[in-house]
Amino acid sequence: MTRGHAARALAIGQELIDRGHEVLFCTEGDAEELLSARFGEERVFKTTTPKYHLKHGRLSIWRTVFGNKKYLYGRRNLAKPLIAHLKQWQPDLTVSDYEPLMWQASKELGIPHVAVNSQEFFRSSPMPKGLSLAHRIQAKAGGMIVRRFSPTADLRIVGKILVEKRPKSKALFVGAILRKEFESLTWRPQGEHFVVYSCPMLEQSLAAINQVAQREQKRGKVFGVPPSMVEGYDWLDHQPTSESGFITAVCHADFAVATPGNQFMAETLQLGIPVLMTPTPKQFEQEINAKMQMQARPHQYAMFHSEAEIPDPSQAHHDTTDASGRTKVVDLIEALVKQ
Repeated sequence: MTRGHAARALAIGQELIDRGHEVLFCTEGDAEELLSARFGEERVFKTTTPKYHLKHGRLSIWRTVFGNKKYLYGRRNLAKPLIAHLKQWQPDLTVSDYEPLMWQASKELGIPHVAVNSQEFFRSSPMPKGLSLAHRIQAKAGGMIVRRFSPTADLRIVGKILVEKRPKSKALFVGAILRKEFESLTWRPQGEHFVVYSCPMLEQSLAAINQVAQREQKRGKVFGVPPSMVEGYDWLDHQPTSESGFITAVCHADFAVATPGNQFMAETLQLGIPVLMTPTPKQFEQEINAKMQMQARPHQYAMFHSEAEIPDPSQAHHDTTDASGRTKVVDLIEALVKQ
């Protein structure tokens, strides 16, 4: 799972622990590393999760669908190690962030299941104006996958910014799910660097990002790609995986160049940092997110290209986004447990 999923797990998990609950995190990938660093390896159980599949270094939607079909049609067997572990651990409920195995485990154990994610907006929110027919079709398919991962749920919680709720939707919208640390963080640009939040699929954009760094005379601190991808770019510096290091770099950055994932968009909106967005090609959720961000906050968000001007958030005043999603989610979970 990606940093965004890990950041939401960090936020919700820490709030639950602070309120006296025991929490077991089940994941793999970057999330496993980040959660183990915060909560200890004994609180993290490695499981298997869906993955993106590439073609010629670019995201392939069809390869991703077929490469993950076992999660849609064979998850009973995939969930067996998780179920065996949870039978020993004996949880009161399961919480899933856009993955299919927790639902299977809750069904086997006969306990409540909570679906917390951003992708539920595909089904429970109106799409932004001007969205292409292709994106509307893809959003429809995305909504079907969300419900396939969690066909039933005692609670469906949407943690996403800048979206409205369809009148007939039973999902609960909580706004941004941010870690408690964000309550005391402020944006204090130092005039020295900007942050690049990227992924290996966007390797070809690094040359243009290096041009922007040279033009602005600021170092680019690059997160999310292997060190080898940054070698040869005079103005870019690779940064190791570290949630605390990432947040510190963001708070002191003059701006960010980033993929418009749900979590980082919520964090930058809260802090007020200008962002040049680089959606992963064919990652339709990011492309829809980018459109939503620009429509709602045109002075803070813009699309990236080598000649792009850095947005100036000071040109407009906006109401502060709802950043209380963390406590709202845990309030809902606690109420469900007490039923």
